[in-house]
Amino acid sequence: MISIKNLTKVFLRDPIFDNYSAEFRAQRVCVEAANGLGKSTLFTLIAGVDRAYQGKILFDNKEYKEPQKVVALASDAIVFPDFLTAQQVLAMTMKSWNCAMPDELISVLQFSSFLNTRVCALSSGNLKKLQLINAIMRNTPYLILDEPSAALDTASVHKLVEYLNTSTNQILMSCHDPDVFMQIGFEHQPLFAE
Repeated sequence: MISIKNLTKVFLRDPIFDNYSAEFRAQRVCVEAANGLGKSTLFTLIAGVDRAYQGKILFDNKEYKEPQKVVALASDAIVFPDFLTAQQVLAMTMKSWNCAMPDELISVLQFSSFLNTRVCALSSGNLKKLQLINAIMRNTPYLILDEPSAALDTASVHKLVEYLNTSTNQILMSCHDPDVFMQIGFEHQPLFAE
């Protein structure tokens, strides 16, 4: 369970979250809100990518000084160096997080032939696949997927859904077309209580 308590996050002088509290209890949650209301921002806060906030973010009622140890994020907010190949990005993740190369996931997403492609030369769909592979391979207890189906072809979305169906992680995601994910038990949860 991920609990947000009294979260305040301000950009310049505009609050994105002002004393915001929420709980994400289900194992698979699709967070819903219109564009620009803070889903991606919330995800970077939960994942520890952005630490400039007030309030508490708890994982099963425990606060982590380094949430990256328990949360992996697949998002456009994670920028890979343009000059590296996809293989080099994944090798760095393997070394940094002491995890194995996710050969099965690479195969499932039909990414093998792009491993030697530089990040700057990847299509938007293949960059999304790299983001997903890079996060999922860490096998953290909590996995956050920010628009996982964006830029993916229909076949890749279905393969991703099949793969996620075997996951035991708590998964939080945002998605503008969540129907295919609902088939494997994702529950809708509005970002803000109605």
